[in-house]
Amino acid sequence: MKRKHISGQDFTLQRKETEAELKKRRRNLFREIRALLLVVFAAAVLGYAFIAFCFQTVTVRGPSMNPTLIDGETVAINKLAYVFSSVERGDIIAIRPMGSDGYFDIKRVIGLPGDKISIVAGRFIINDKEMEESYDLDPIQSPGRLSTPITLGEKEYFVIGDNLGSSEDSRFSTYGNIQMSEIRGKVFYRLTKGRRGKIGD
Repeated sequence: MKRKHISGQDFTLQRKETEAELKKRRRNLFREIRALLLVVFAAAVLGYAFIAFCFQTVTVRGPSMNPTLIDGETVAINKLAYVFSSVERGDIIAIRPMGSDGYFDIKRVIGLPGDKISIVAGRFIINDKEMEESYDLDPIQSPGRLSTPITLGEKEYFVIGDNLGSSEDSRFSTYGNIQMSEIRGKVFYRLTKGRRGKIGD
């Protein structure tokens, strides 16, 4: 059997080709790592933007929304809820009143633009009918400005706290009707341990 001999020149050529392949693999690995880092960075930026512009957490202050939401509870707000849909009666919303120092009020919407609202015998009357609600409200002791009917203007909303005996809300002239521009989003989830879940569950 004849043996094939590899000359020194051939060996040197093969070694150079191997080194070239190694450099190529290193370049490819570097490109893959760089692409992965860019994907991770983009995901982090998009995730931050999603949280910052779409959702926010807020701590409930005061007894106004008892027992639905209690003082100190943390809730999540969907900031885009009313970009794609309209405010509905019964929604719990986050409000940033005009002139406020960055704080949010949490209230429930009971009056929509164009509604006529009054309080008769301790009950809300909306468009000449007693308001039906799936949430329990105590008889109203303080009708405030609803002792006579009021009609909401365009883009105006009437809000209350579920704890009607201890809530400053649209019944009173110091609070008044809420403008659409003051609504910052819909409260949709309770984050408090032991009470965690969708609002209304």
